[in-house]
Amino acid sequence: MRLSIWRRRSRRWNVGAPGLALVLVAAATVSCSPPAESGPSSATGGTADSGTLSLGVVGGTKDMLYPYAPQQTISEEVLWTNTLDQLTSYGTDGSVKFGLAESMTPNKKLDVWTVKLRPNVKLHSGKTFGADDVIFSVKSLLTEEGYPFASNLDFVSPDGQKKIDDLTVEFKLKRPFGPFAAAWAYSAFKMIGASSTKDKVDGTGPFTVKSFSPGAQAVLERYDAYWGTKPQFGTLNVHFFQDQTAITNALRGGQIDVAPAVPFSDAKTLEGAGVKVLKSDSMTVLSLDMRTDVPPFNDNRVREAMKLIVDRDQIASNAFGGFAKPANDYNGVSASCPAPDVPQRAQDIARAKQLLADAGKSDLKVELVTDGAFPGMMELAQLFSQQAAEAGVTVTVRKMDVATLLNKWLEWPFIINITSSPMVNAITDHLLPKGGNNAAHFNDPEFNEIAADLFASSEADRQCSDIQKLQKIQWERGGNIIAVTSQDLTPHSAKVQGLQSDLLGRSAYLLGGVSVG
Repeated sequence: MRLSIWRRRSRRWNVGAPGLALVLVAAATVSCSPPAESGPSSATGGTADSGTLSLGVVGGTKDMLYPYAPQQTISEEVLWTNTLDQLTSYGTDGSVKFGLAESMTPNKKLDVWTVKLRPNVKLHSGKTFGADDVIFSVKSLLTEEGYPFASNLDFVSPDGQKKIDDLTVEFKLKRPFGPFAAAWAYSAFKMIGASSTKDKVDGTGPFTVKSFSPGAQAVLERYDAYWGTKPQFGTLNVHFFQDQTAITNALRGGQIDVAPAVPFSDAKTLEGAGVKVLKSDSMTVLSLDMRTDVPPFNDNRVREAMKLIVDRDQIASNAFGGFAKPANDYNGVSASCPAPDVPQRAQDIARAKQLLADAGKSDLKVELVTDGAFPGMMELAQLFSQQAAEAGVTVTVRKMDVATLLNKWLEWPFIINITSSPMVNAITDHLLPKGGNNAAHFNDPEFNEIAADLFASSEADRQCSDIQKLQKIQWERGGNIIAVTSQDLTPHSAKVQGLQSDLLGRSAYLLGGVSVG
């Protein structure tokens, strides 16, 4: 989170985030606060005004307002976050928060969960959101053809939900599942009204849709009946761009007020031009994913060699402009559980050459694909290609548009992915066989067995032990090169007030309380 959000966007823990138990154990650990109403605008000193905020993001011509889509992009995530809500979600500090759900209570076996809904939540149609809408949403996302993230909820049956009353739903699971609340916090699992169709979605979010032209622009209007903290402006214009460079130029020229990201190399230049840059600690990692089910990456010697090629310090300083630090080829490097007992991997060209020779791949030639949709992607690809040449490996970098890359999502042998999720989502989405973002096609029987044990438990110590074992397996034989963890940079005009630092990289589009002066 990558996606991700959304395709390529599940999000991962960061240093200083709350304890892992906040994410993994039962619902008693989920924080719940009453719906916050909007206060006076800090920009105007009065009530919410009718100002306009313009946001720029890389977008695609196949983007949809319907959330159970076959692809999930950052531009779709911006739209869905501002028009739809979830049962639970991740707060800016990485902890799980209740949203449309008010509580989630399990039985002793953890295979039946009773979900109480927040009362008096209005859909954009004016109807009251309730149990029928949850049951409709859950069945829709689990049965929608081509929706890649249903596998993240494979413990839920499409017909396993029962309406107890208008605000209570009982979930009878296929098997015990401890981190139930965290599973629903994954950004793909938005709730919609039972009258929704693919062409007209009824949501409960802070904005309604006035107009939407995929690949061009969306105009959203504030929903004054919103149950939570409202934005302090009336209109959100979302402009879709082809690449990050165009976004930088639009920021510099004042055509947009804020963007979810900016190339790391542009941050200081923008600041010099008067653009503010909010810097946030982040759970985000770019991952070079090697398909473990096809040659040459089905040989772990080749995968290990590729990991040993990486000069992590150079990537942090050059590809990410110093806004990053070395990582160690496993997810959850910043979880509150102790790190696994594995050494920090460092560049070792001689060892990489030997492993490739042993595998009969001394003249290895591979293509690395990316759409460059996220800051650092192209810089990482190009620098890795240069480092690989030192080991006699030819890495050809191929940049393509978002739609072309997504049309063959999970088919590319070597691709740059993004993860930004707490560990429970990273495991289900990126590291288990049916994961919608498992671009490495990782399918390790021991890993799968330990993951099942983790999900069947609500004990923090047992979960941490399982996490360490999973991370060690990923470090030893996983298909992911995770070189660094990076900060998130959110460029914005000085007239935009109230943006918050966010561990999940959503600072530009979590707009509750944000004003435009």
